[in-house]
Amino acid sequence: MKHRTRTVLAVASCTLALAACSTTDPDAAGTDSGDGGSDVETGAGVTDETIGIGMLTDLSGPFAAGAAVQVAETQGYWDRVNADGGICGRDIELQVQDHGYDPQKAVSLFRSMSSDVIALQQVLGGPTSAAVLPLAQQDGMYLGGHGWASVALEYENAQIPGTTYSVESANAVDYLVDELGLQEGDKIGVVYFVGDFGSDSLAGAQYAAAERGLEIVPVEITPRDTDLSAQVSALQEAGVQGVILGAAPAQLASLAGVMGSLGMDIPIIGNTPTFGPSLLETTAGPTLLENFYTTTSIAPYSSDEPGPQAAAELYEEVAPDGELGWEVPLAYAQGELLRDAIEGACEAGTLTPEGVVTAMRETSDLETQGLFATPLDYTEVTEPPTRTVYVSRADADAPGGLAVVDTFEGPSAASYGFE
Repeated sequence: MKHRTRTVLAVASCTLALAACSTTDPDAAGTDSGDGGSDVETGAGVTDETIGIGMLTDLSGPFAAGAAVQVAETQGYWDRVNADGGICGRDIELQVQDHGYDPQKAVSLFRSMSSDVIALQQVLGGPTSAAVLPLAQQDGMYLGGHGWASVALEYENAQIPGTTYSVESANAVDYLVDELGLQEGDKIGVVYFVGDFGSDSLAGAQYAAAERGLEIVPVEITPRDTDLSAQVSALQEAGVQGVILGAAPAQLASLAGVMGSLGMDIPIIGNTPTFGPSLLETTAGPTLLENFYTTTSIAPYSSDEPGPQAAAELYEEVAPDGELGWEVPLAYAQGELLRDAIEGACEAGTLTPEGVVTAMRETSDLETQGLFATPLDYTEVTEPPTRTVYVSRADADAPGGLAVVDTFEGPSAASYGFE
């Protein structure tokens, strides 16, 4: 297999000198050499002038606030790519549809959109992604931005933006032991959505706990559970010394608020989607500032690395009054990943859905300038492209509410298997 070693962030390098910078390689097959890339084989979603890409997102469900941030950043990203000449001599046309965290609606929207796009940059949410992934695989269509559920490793067409929920949670357990002082025999509560998100988070925590000699106290919840008083009381009675959360910001607000009211002064570690900066302004704020950490695939908004800084600059331009958060560098990173794959397909002369997938799977050692904690390798379908996470903690003075503590890959996360 041919491996493409690349560095993304071409768009970011154009931030201050847009007219003088181009992301298009004039020597690549099918790029603009006066014919608009007409010598490139094309497929669904591609015309002589445009390349269609899609987003199936959650603008009316439990992740609506963060989804709106991602839509704004994504549109701004592709507008900038188009202003700089597009890809393969064509403009990118972004189609956005709201599935409301409903898997059936996501499937219906996918079927109506699939013939008009070369790739799906995002299908937000574990249940919705699980419903769409096999359909996209059948169509040979790239699917990115589908969260971090391990189920995606079954699909060649799926590009995980970082590592999996299971590896994030295995890292969380390792961090609780190696950095926050938990001891062999201690108990960790795992509060989680049942399904591809939360259940994957639980699986990683259970594996790491067994490796490190700890006990997991699992607590199932659903997105409708926004008062976790009973669940927190049960965790307190069980004597847990830390809590891992695989749920949404609404659940974190209740979890932290109740824990604070009961005097539970113990660490809370969330998976990537759990935190929103507005939570620091609620009654849960003091507890979060004292005890909340997160293990994330993507850098937080406040990171001083070039990639996240470029994402922040773009967002402040396109949404100056928008809420800041980790969704900004994530949306930017998803754009970078898909742009790299489409450019690779163009260079190979196959600007089709299948060509985009092939280009993605030929990519190794992909440097993202700090958007992710390490370079990414997509050549092994059944392995995540990295197992290293950002560890951040709540910080009222940090833009986006999270400040990086470190990058981290614990022994349990390194050895976690996906059989």
